Amino acid sequence: MFQSLRRLSVLKNHLSYNPRWCFLSTGSPSVSVSPQVGLVDECVKIKLNGLEAKQDITIVAKVIENGVEFESRCVYTSDEEGKVDNYTSSSIAGTFLGVEPMGLFWSLKSDPPSRLIKKDVSSPVVVNIQVFDGSHTEKSLEQPALTETQVERYFKRPSVKRFPLEGRFKGTVFVPEGKGTFPALIDMYGGLVSLIETRASLLASHGYVTMALSYIGDEMMSSDFNYILDAYKWLMDQDYVDKDRLGALGLCYGGTLCLKLAAELPQIRTVVNVNGIEINGILEPDNDDVWPNKDRVFHTDEGFDITKVFDTDYPEFIPAWQHGAKILIISGEDDKQVDPKWHPSFYKQCPEEYRSNIQLYRYQGAGHMIEPPFTPHIRRIIAGRKRLRSIIFVPEKYHDTPMMAGGWTATHAHAQEDSWKKILDFLEKNMKS
Repeated sequence: MFQSLRRLSVLKNHLSYNPRWCFLSTGSPSVSVSPQVGLVDECVKIKLNGLEAKQDITIVAKVIENGVEFESRCVYTSDEEGKVDNYTSSSIAGTFLGVEPMGLFWSLKSDPPSRLIKKDVSSPVVVNIQVFDGSHTEKSLEQPALTETQVERYFKRPSVKRFPLEGRFKGTVFVPEGKGTFPALIDMYGGLVSLIETRASLLASHGYVTMALSYIGDEMMSSDFNYILDAYKWLMDQDYVDKDRLGALGLCYGGTLCLKLAAELPQIRTVVNVNGIEINGILEPDNDDVWPNKDRVFHTDEGFDITKVFDTDYPEFIPAWQHGAKILIISGEDDKQVDPKWHPSFYKQCPEEYRSNIQLYRYQGAGHMIEPPFTPHIRRIIAGRKRLRSIIFVPEKYHDTPMMAGGWTATHAHAQEDSWKKILDFLEKNMKS
C-alpha cells in the first residue's frame, strides 16, 4: 500500500498544472467551427484549443470568388487554458479589432478593392481559415499553419428551386421548398450590376418566392418601368404565389422602383427600400438634363460623390403609401450616392393617416451598399468606364475614377447585421403572418 501511495505522489508531481504548457494535456492546436455548412446570414462559432497559455496567434481567412482573392486576419491572445473563442476573445490587430464574432467574414478585402459578388448561388462561398503562431499583420506568411479548417456559406438552401426566366423578362425566380402558396417579393439592386441573385436566393431560403429582376438597359435612367410592372404582374399570376401576400425589396435605384411599384399596384402590401431615393422625377429625367444635375458630381480624395445630383427645392415624392402599403426604409447616414436627408423628408411628406405605416432606421457610419449580414464592406466601387458611361449624370471625366459608396467597415457591418434582422422581422410580421 505504501508503494502505491509513493507512486501516486510521483505521478501527481508529473501532472502538476503549468498554465504556460497546459496545451500539452489537450494535444496539438486544433480549430473547430460551427456550423461548418450553413447560410451566409448565420453566425459562425470559431474555437481554438491546445494552445499555450497567453499565446499570440493569427487567424487568416481567405475566399477566392470570380478569380479574385479576398483576405482578412486577426490576432488573438489565448486564455490561461490555451483557448480562443471568437465570441469572447478580443482581436488586438488585423482587419478588425475587439470582440467581433463575425469580423473575419465582414472584413474580407481584396487588392485592389473589389466587391465580393457570388454569381453561382447554388455553390457555396468557401472560406478557408488558417491559424498561425505569433502576431502577423503583414500579408506574407511563409510558415506552416498550426491548424486549419474550412467553412461553406450558402445563399440558397439546396431545397430552394431556381428558375431562370425566359422570353421577355430577364432574371431568376427562387421558390421555397414545399407546395405553397408562398408570400412573394420582387428583388432589385442598383444601376451598376445588371442582375444579382444573392439576396433573392437568401430570401427564398427564408420562405419567400423571390424574383431577382434584371432591368437595366443601355442607360440606367432609361429603364422601362412598364417592363418592371409587367414582370411583377407575371409573378403575381404564378400558381405558387399567394396573391394576398405580396411585397417588393430594393437597394438604391431598385428601392426607388419598388416604391413606384407600390404606388401603382394596390396588391403590394410591403416595401423595403434600402438607400433608394424617394423622389418621383428620377424615373422620368427632364429632356434638358437639368435634373439630375451632373454639375453637382464632385471629386474627393477617395473617389467621386454623387449625393448632390438629385438636389431640388421642390421634390415630388413617390406616393408609395397611397394604397396602405407598409414601408420599411433602411438609411446609411454615410451614404455617398443618395443623400440620407431624403428619407426623413419622405416620411414627413407622407399624409398623417399613412405615416404610421412607415418605419425608418438610420445607421450612423453605414454607407450605400447595405446588404445581407457579414457581406464584406466596400467603401468605393471601381465600376469601370463601360458601366459608368451608362449613368447619364456621371461626367466623362470621372469614368476612370472610383465611385464612392461610403461607410466605415465596422459600423457598416453592424448596420448590415441589425438591418437584416429588422427586414426579416418586418417581412415576417407583414407578409408571412
